[in-house]
Amino acid sequence: MITLNFSLWELAILLVGIAFIIGTIYLVKLFKSIAMTFDITTKLMEDNRLVLQRIMENTDDITKSSAHVVETASDMVDEVGDALNTIKQDIIDPVVKAASVLKKGLGIFQTKSKKEKI
Repeated sequence: MITLNFSLWELAILLVGIAFIIGTIYLVKLFKSIAMTFDITTKLMEDNRLVLQRIMENTDDITKSSAHVVETASDMVDEVGDALNTIKQDIIDPVVKAASVLKKGLGIFQTKSKKEKI
């Protein structure tokens, strides 16, 4: 039969050694987990950087397109204003003048016919 003969300080050193080995194993697992987290974070940051670059490029294109739409709409509004002015000058003003002359002419006939009836 084997007998073990050791003192209390030897048992303490043995327990400290076992605790050191167990602690080292957990620290290795912790460091591997931290390294994996850093890798995932780095990959996400890289992906987000690319996405943000694309968003900024699209925003620039959208801004240019919006400016073009506003410019085109402004030109159309100017053309509508010019068309309305032309219609007013070429059609409405002559019709109003003709109606005014016609009204005056009818007014003269009405006053003559009223005078003849009296």
